[in-house]
Amino acid sequence: MDQIELHKQTGEMVYSTLADKTLLAHKLQNSLNNTTVQLELEKASSQAKDNRIKSLEEIIIDLGHDPKDPKAVQALLKERDADIAALRKMVKLPATLHPET
Repeated sequence: MDQIELHKQTGEMVYSTLADKTLLAHKLQNSLNNTTVQLELEKASSQAKDNRIKSLEEIIIDLGHDPKDPKAVQALLKERDADIAALRKMVKLPATLHPET
């Protein structure tokens, strides 16, 4: 009788250990799947950012400036700001627009 009880307890311990390990493996698989999805989203975001940078560089080059030259880019931004200010004057918008107004 004692041997039967010992085998029963051993079987329960083995089953419990297997169940715990299976649950852990399932959790790890879910975590891996989530990480893979997040990595794919990060790759897509990075690719979109790279594409946006390339298209902006092409626009700057088309305007006759070198995108690697910070002074040229700053000059381009100053021109843009001056153009925006002139357009605001033309339509009589305030110089700054407060988000709450």
